[in-house]
Amino acid sequence: MGKKTMKEGGNITILLLGDEAVGKSSLASTFVSRHFSEQVPGILTRVRLPPDPSLSKYTTTIIDTQEGDKILSNALFSSGTNRESLESISSKNADSISSSGEPHATNMDSGGEASLKAGVSESRRCSSPTSSSGQYESAAAFLAATSPFRSVDTIILVYDLDRIETFHRLEHHWLPLIEQCYNGELPVIIAGNKMDLSSASDGKKSPTRQQIISLLQRFKFVRQCIKCSAKKLLNVDELFCKSQHSVLYPICPLYDLTMGKLTETCSRAFTRIFRMFDTDRDGLLSDMELNIFQQKIWGISLTEKDFSGWKKMVTQRHSSGGSESGVEEEDVIRDGKFTVAGFLAIFDVLITSQNRLEVPWGVLRTMGYDDALNLLIPASIFPRRENGLEFAYLHDDDWRLTSSDIDFLTSIFLQFDSDCDGALSSAEIHSIFSVLSSPQPPWCEPGLFRDCLSVPLIGNEESSPASPGATFDQDIGSSPTSRPSSPSSMISASGITISSSPLPSVDISKDSEFIRRKAVPELTPLSFLSWMNHWHMICTISPSIARAELYRLGHVFEPPPPRILHSMSRVGPAASRVTPMINMPSTFIRAIVLGSKDSGKRGLVQKLHRRHCSHGDMHEMEYPATSCSVSKTIQPDCAETIVHLILTEVPALDMSSDTEKRNLKNKVDILLGQETSGKRPYDMVLLVFDATNIQSLEFAKELERNVLTEEIPRVFVGTTNKAVGCRPCASNVAHEHCKCMDLEPPLIVSLGEETLDPSVLEHLVSCAQDGHQYAVSFRSTPHSERKRRDTKRRKVLWIGGLVTVVLGLTLTRKKKMVSASVTERVGWLRFFQKVFSI
Repeated sequence: MGKKTMKEGGNITILLLGDEAVGKSSLASTFVSRHFSEQVPGILTRVRLPPDPSLSKYTTTIIDTQEGDKILSNALFSSGTNRESLESISSKNADSISSSGEPHATNMDSGGEASLKAGVSESRRCSSPTSSSGQYESAAAFLAATSPFRSVDTIILVYDLDRIETFHRLEHHWLPLIEQCYNGELPVIIAGNKMDLSSASDGKKSPTRQQIISLLQRFKFVRQCIKCSAKKLLNVDELFCKSQHSVLYPICPLYDLTMGKLTETCSRAFTRIFRMFDTDRDGLLSDMELNIFQQKIWGISLTEKDFSGWKKMVTQRHSSGGSESGVEEEDVIRDGKFTVAGFLAIFDVLITSQNRLEVPWGVLRTMGYDDALNLLIPASIFPRRENGLEFAYLHDDDWRLTSSDIDFLTSIFLQFDSDCDGALSSAEIHSIFSVLSSPQPPWCEPGLFRDCLSVPLIGNEESSPASPGATFDQDIGSSPTSRPSSPSSMISASGITISSSPLPSVDISKDSEFIRRKAVPELTPLSFLSWMNHWHMICTISPSIARAELYRLGHVFEPPPPRILHSMSRVGPAASRVTPMINMPSTFIRAIVLGSKDSGKRGLVQKLHRRHCSHGDMHEMEYPATSCSVSKTIQPDCAETIVHLILTEVPALDMSSDTEKRNLKNKVDILLGQETSGKRPYDMVLLVFDATNIQSLEFAKELERNVLTEEIPRVFVGTTNKAVGCRPCASNVAHEHCKCMDLEPPLIVSLGEETLDPSVLEHLVSCAQDGHQYAVSFRSTPHSERKRRDTKRRKVLWIGGLVTVVLGLTLTRKKKMVSASVTERVGWLRFFQKVFSI
C-alpha cells in the first residue's frame, strides 16, 4: 500500500467486501455501466476504469469478492496469528448476533462462523510450513505478496439495509477482521445498499443513527457510512468518489482520531500558513487578509455573506463546546477577525462536520506540503545557480539579509514582544518557533550546521553538530517540524560546491568534543539588536540555511499587496522602543580570525564581544566557530553607528605540512570569495599573535604568506595579558612588518583589562571599510597607498597623453586651414591682375 498523492498519478484499487447477496457486484456493475442489471454474475472480474481528469488522471481498479473473509483469515494465519485470535472473532460474532434477537441471525451466524473456521482450516491445509511459521511480518504483507487483494488502497464494506443482521456482522466480524489484517491503516467506506427496499419497509430493519455513530466511534479507520441503491442509482457515484478521496486525502496526517483533534503537525502547518497571510502582524486575519488567502488557494473571492457565515459557525461551535480542535480556551473571533484558534477551527469543522478533507489538503498542497506534511522548500528562495554549481557565483548581497528579510524579522519581533519591553523572553522566542516541532532558533539547532565550514558559537558554548544521518535537500524540502542538514558533498557554510582538492568541513564523530559538550544552549532573552545580529550571523555562515529557516517561519519572499502595506507604528507599543534602533545607521564587521594556538585568539574573540572569558574557555577550538555581538560606536564623521561584529575563529593547523597549508588556504579562499569570482561573505582577516612571543608572530606572518593574497584585507592584532603600556618585543617586529607592507600598525589588545578600548572597535570598522568613506585613510590591504598612487599616476599620464594628442590634432587642423586661406587670397589677386591687364 503506497501513499498516493495528487501530483503522482497512478492507480487506486478499491476492494468490495461484504456478506453474500448484499449487492457488491450490482454496485460495481451499476457504477461502471451507469445502468442497473437484474442479472449480474456472482462475482465480477477486476474492473479497470480509464484515468479521471478530476482525480489528476488516476485510474481506478475495482475488485469484487466472494467469501472475502476466507482470504483475510488465511492471511492472518499465514502471518503467524494464532488460531485462538481468529476464533475469538467468530465467537464474538456468534455471541453478538445471537443476542440481537433478529429473525435470521442464527442462520447467518452459522454460515459466517463456518466460513471463518473453514478459512482457518483452509489456510492450515494450503499454507506452506515457512508461511505458517510466520514468514510474513503481517497479514497485510501476506495479502500484498500472494493474495488477490494485493495493492489494495481502500475498502468498500457493503451491508443490506433490508437485513439488519448484515449490519451487525460489520461490527463483530468484518471490521475486526479488516482491522487485524491491515492494522487499522486502510480507509474503509461502509455502504448500506438496497435503499429502495429499506424505504419500502419504512426502514424498520435498518440500523439506527446511534448504532452507526457507535460503529464509527469504535472503528476509527471507517471514514464514512453512505446509504445507496444500486437499482435506483442513488448515491452510487458518491460512494465510489468518497472511496477514491479516502486514498487521495488521508485523514490520519490531519486529524488525531484517538484524541479527537487536529494533529500537532497539522496545527503547526496551518499556524504557519496563518502567519504568511497575517500581513499586518496583529495576530488576526481580517476579511481582506482571508480573502487574499482564498484567492491564493482557490482563485476566487469570498463575499460578505461567506465571512459572516463562517464566523457564526465557528463562534457557535466554540461556545457550545463542540470544537474538537483542542483550542476551546482561546477566542476564535476577536474584533471581528479570526484568531489562530479560529483559523484552525475552520479546518476542524471541514474535517469533522462536513467531511471535506479535500479542502484542507488543497490548502496544504498549494502551500508546498506533501502527504506527510513535510514542507517543500522551493528552489527560488535560494541564491541562484550557475554552471550547475550550487551557489558557486554569489553576489555580495546574497551573504546579507535583504530588506524584505529584515522587515519580516522586525515585524515578528514586535508581534511576539507581548510585554513590550523591547526584548524577547525565552517563552516569546519559543512562541516564534512554535511552528517547528523543535521550537529552537537555528543557532541552537545542532543538526543544521553539520557539514558547514563553521558552526555558531552562542555565548561560551558552541552548538554541537548532530550525529550523521540527516540530509538537506533544497528540492525535496523538509517539514517545518524538522530541520535537515546539508549533504556531505556540499559546503553549506558558504553555499559552494568545491570540485578541487578535499576540504575539511565540520565532520563530527561520536567521540568528538562537540558531542561531549553541551549540545543546545539555553535560550536567553534577546534584545532587538541581538535578535537581528544572530540572524546576520546565520546568513553569514550559510545563506541557504538562513533563507530556509525564514521560509519555515512563514516569510513570504514576495512583496505584499499594496493595500496591506503598513507602518511599524501599527504593530504595537513595542515599536516605540525599537524604531530608533531601526533608523540608526548600521555597519558590519565580518572577519576571519587566524593565529597560532597560543596567540590568544579565543580570548580576543571574547574580548571583542565584550564577554567574560574564564581560563577554561581559552581552549583552542576543534572546528571553525562563528560568534556574533552588537555594539555602538562613534565613527569619524561623529555619527553613532550600530556595529554587527561577526567573527569566525579558525583553529590553527600545522603549517609545516603542505597538505594542511593547502586545506587552510582552500578554506580561507572560500570564506573570502577567492573561489567565487571575488564575491565574499567576510570583509577581512584578523592575524592574531602573542605580543610577547616572536614565534607566534612568525606563525601569523607565515599564514599571511601562504594563505592570503594581496587583495585580502588584513589587520595584525597582538594580544597580551598585561596592561597596554610599553611595546612588547613581538609588537616591534610586527610594527616594522606592517610598515613594509604599507598596513596600519598592529593593534595591541590587553586581555587582562576589564573593558575594551572603544578605539579598537572603531579601528576595525574603518579597516573593514578600507576608510574610503571617511577623511582618514585606513590601510588594510598591502601596499594599498602605493597602488592608489600608481593608479592615480597612470590616470594622470593617460589624461595627459590624451590632451596632448587632442592639442596636436587641433594645431595641425588650424595650420591646414591657414594654408588654404593664403592660397585662396593669392588666387583672387592673380584673377584681378589678369582682368586689369586686358
